[in-house]
Amino acid sequence: MSNIFKTALHRTRAKHLPPIEEIEAYGADGEEAMYRLLCKSFDCVLRNPVVPHKKLYLEKDFLVIEKGIPFVIEVKNWKGEIGTQGSDFYQKKPNGVQKKQKSPVGTTLQFIEKMKSFYSLPEPVYGIVAFTEPDCILHLPKEMQGITLCTAPEAVAFVKAQTKGVKTSSDTPDPSRILRCTRFYSRDSEFCKGILADCYFDCNTPQGSVVRIDTTCLKYLSVEPQPLLLRDKLYLTYTNGATDIFYNRDTVFTVACLDGSYQKIALNRIRHIVF
Repeated sequence: MSNIFKTALHRTRAKHLPPIEEIEAYGADGEEAMYRLLCKSFDCVLRNPVVPHKKLYLEKDFLVIEKGIPFVIEVKNWKGEIGTQGSDFYQKKPNGVQKKQKSPVGTTLQFIEKMKSFYSLPEPVYGIVAFTEPDCILHLPKEMQGITLCTAPEAVAFVKAQTKGVKTSSDTPDPSRILRCTRFYSRDSEFCKGILADCYFDCNTPQGSVVRIDTTCLKYLSVEPQPLLLRDKLYLTYTNGATDIFYNRDTVFTVACLDGSYQKIALNRIRHIVF
């Protein structure tokens, strides 16, 4: 079968994904609010950093690097009263329903340990669990196992307090080395996680002009196959919230997977990308 017919077949069989909010909590209100707050306060804010772990990876919501000091931040948008029961957390919702929640402290500690090992980072690396729901009531200690537990504004204040008077270190981790995971979806499932090695790809405007897209400025990319035209319609959402529509025929992305291997992924295999 020729490549043209294979491509047409891929696009014919393609299915649309459900709305992005159903497959990815990336745009959750709590994380969005925290991201805006952190960006107003600090220059180096990385979203969804990952570190290798066995054959997979560990991931946290944010990494702030301020004056060379890393702060790993996990966001919880839990409503109601938040407290602890043994090693677990509980959430008592406004309607009176109480729900047991897995402690975010252990996973944050594990991420810090792996991050320090992978990047050979010196002390200190701070961990924060930030509760971003404005009306939540915390019945928690200020810290557990060295991890700070606080509200979103208190997280910003904590970072500033720990870096007050600190001179910028020459050992500052290079933000470009912090692994940020790109998620690729085909049909209705996630099939690849890794680092997108391509900073640019070319596509066409509806008028036929060639446009070069900077992938580092993208937040989402949705693909609508057009099998009879042997092309894909691309819906782009940028990090600043702007959107565009373009067309593409034969782009192939190179993805550096977290196990050290590489994959070549044709855009016509993809239904959605979360950057």
